[in-house]
Amino acid sequence: MTVAELITELQKLPGDALVVQSKDAEGNGFSPVDEVSVGRYEAESTWSGFGDDHDYPDAPVAVCVWPTN
Repeated sequence: MTVAELITELQKLPGDALVVQSKDAEGNGFSPVDEVSVGRYEAESTWSGFGDDHDYPDAPVAVCVWPTN
């Protein structure tokens, strides 16, 4: 999902809705979003990857949503 796609989806929701993040793809638990950061992301596979500005300066820019727990 891109930032533009996320904005489009979020604009459909009430502005005071809580943002939560699933602990895993199966939905085995949820946590409120605590922080949003911008960095880099290099896909290692179709389901995970890694990256940061220092070690992967040419990787695409990515937004990360961090859970409280």
